[in-house]
Amino acid sequence: MTNFRNSLKTKVSDLTEKLEERIYQIYNDHNKIIQEKLQEFTQKMAKISHLETELKQVCHSVETVYKDLCLQPESLRLRWGPDHSRGKSPPRPGDSQPPDVFVSSVAETTSQATASEVQTNRDGEC
Repeated sequence: MTNFRNSLKTKVSDLTEKLEERIYQIYNDHNKIIQEKLQEFTQKMAKISHLETELKQVCHSVETVYKDLCLQPESLRLRWGPDHSRGKSPPRPGDSQPPDVFVSSVAETTSQATASEVQTNRDGEC
């Protein structure tokens, strides 16, 4: 009976050791996968943060342009005739004037806005 008990203890000990090694191996494999996923998640969150900052800038630009348009009298925005306050006509598409860099960049970004984004900006929700 003592031999059987010692043999059983040896087998249980060996199996326990193999089980511990296997569990450790699985733990390491899963740890590597989790670390990779965590790294991907961190990179994606940084990208989202960057895009959120860009979106806020575009939103602010659209809001500024919209407010500027609202401040102009309706007759000045729609009329192509001479501007009586300055004695000039508004620039026409064919005029050779240097482009305003800020206005050009705002126009490019605002042209990509959808109607719902414009409505959101009108409501003041940026």
